[in-house]
Amino acid sequence: MTENIKKIIEEKLKKIILPNEKYLIEEEIIEGISFKEGHIQISLFANKDNLEEIEVVGKIIKKELQNIDGVISVTTVLTNEPNKKSNSNKIENKKQKINKISNVKKIIAVASGKGGVGKSTISINLASAFSLMGKKVGILDADIHGPSVPHMLGLKGKPEVNNDKKIIPFEFNSMKVMSIGFLLNEEQPVVWRGPMVHSAIKQMATETDWGNLDILIIDMPPGTGDAQITVSQHLPLDGTIIVSTPQPVALNDAVKAIGMFRKVDIPVIGIIENMSYLLLDNGKKEDIFGKDGAKNMSEKEKILFIEEIPLDKEIRESSDKGNPYVFSKTNSLTKDIFIKAAEKIEKII
Repeated sequence: MTENIKKIIEEKLKKIILPNEKYLIEEEIIEGISFKEGHIQISLFANKDNLEEIEVVGKIIKKELQNIDGVISVTTVLTNEPNKKSNSNKIENKKQKINKISNVKKIIAVASGKGGVGKSTISINLASAFSLMGKKVGILDADIHGPSVPHMLGLKGKPEVNNDKKIIPFEFNSMKVMSIGFLLNEEQPVVWRGPMVHSAIKQMATETDWGNLDILIIDMPPGTGDAQITVSQHLPLDGTIIVSTPQPVALNDAVKAIGMFRKVDIPVIGIIENMSYLLLDNGKKEDIFGKDGAKNMSEKEKILFIEEIPLDKEIRESSDKGNPYVFSKTNSLTKDIFIKAAEKIEKII
């Protein structure tokens, strides 16, 4: 954010008077201000008690800031953790709010800058690869608005609660599994606002009886919004894996995801390029979505290029049948790639 634009934004925010006749600054609900390439983003603290008022505040802010020279767009995002302490206390405050998950040694987030790149498919097959390596594995489907893990593992039903009021996760081939999909009807959409999403994700993570796990894989929501930031800041992640296809439109969003995780001090383990190529019957590779996109990007961003996963019809078929590809195949080149990817990740974490 240039200093000039920053000052203009701050001055305009100071002058905003809300419907309750108080100055916006007095309400202490602004958590963050960012400006990049003409786009302003204002983070506002919201909870179930002030949600309607916050929506009004967001509209007022947009109206006041959108006429600043050089500004292309103004967006407001809702968070549910107030940030009312001084800058000197931010780091310590953040540490105190991290929710520990008992008896879980390592937690890895699998993320993408956009949907449709096969993030959930990579998540369940990586988890399966770790399981085949003898690890005790859990999968948390944090993709609240599009939970697909239950379908991909052929699991149905409602989870039960034990005597300690902990959620008993489902199991698939000894892997522990929890998803919001188990709590909803299959065709029921999730139309929750930010604070409810945050609460659901944290509750599934910290109030599930995972038992003793070597690795918990978190299938993150796609994108770089408030839900992703909440998971990153409030769960003790040991690192994140970015999933992308080779094409520029996906890689651009992958770079944004990398930037987001760096901003909240979560190590980026590396990137997996999904749907890298189609292997033809004659053994040749058809680069449908481009070639070496993620590999080149990983060099530019100075992160590990973990592996490239081919576009394989059998991966899709096994997911639709509720049996991950890694478990369903005895010997195959693609299965070996998933195992190699898991081995590389294990060495880093």
